[in-house]
Amino acid sequence: MNKLLALSTIAGVMLFSGCSRSTAFDYFSTDTYYEKSISNMQKASLIRDMETKALLHAVYLNNVDSQIYKGDEYFYVAVHIIEDAYDAKKHGLKNLDYNLKMQVTSRSQLRDDKKEPLVHKELHSLVKTTTEDDKLDQQNYVEAIEIRELDEDDRLRRTMPIRNQWNHFYLVRFKENHSKKIKLKFENDRYGKALLTFEKEK
Repeated sequence: MNKLLALSTIAGVMLFSGCSRSTAFDYFSTDTYYEKSISNMQKASLIRDMETKALLHAVYLNNVDSQIYKGDEYFYVAVHIIEDAYDAKKHGLKNLDYNLKMQVTSRSQLRDDKKEPLVHKELHSLVKTTTEDDKLDQQNYVEAIEIRELDEDDRLRRTMPIRNQWNHFYLVRFKENHSKKIKLKFENDRYGKALLTFEKEK
């Protein structure tokens, strides 16, 4: 009996010591898709007077699954706006007081963006500019060509790390960007802007 107890104790010590080198992902999931989603996620907050007005999480899907998300630039976006509209047609990224755009460096991309986008015009808002720097800054950012709100049972939504009830969830697609770094800007006229940067995997 004592031998059995001693063997059990030794096995327990070896088990715990073997687990001491675990990574942070061991506590969340061993699923590679989930891990890649976390490593390609950025967060942006719009704050005024020490109070968060809007919170956005974006996952760069091209790096997560290059077989499905390729060509254009795809993002899984979760957004929570504190003073959001109760109207289902005006909440989240449909809230005209907020916009999400992607930076481009190519003049041809800027020209292409002048064409009619595939999303409804009501999803976009115009940002007032007051200085020449602001005008130049706006010219370097383009709107999404598709914004699709995801249902609760959507497969993509079920595989992503952000799944709380107060967010609105979207699949957002921008025209292909040939830059090595993808930069998004989340902005509101009253609360300023926040930048998110994603680096393309080779």
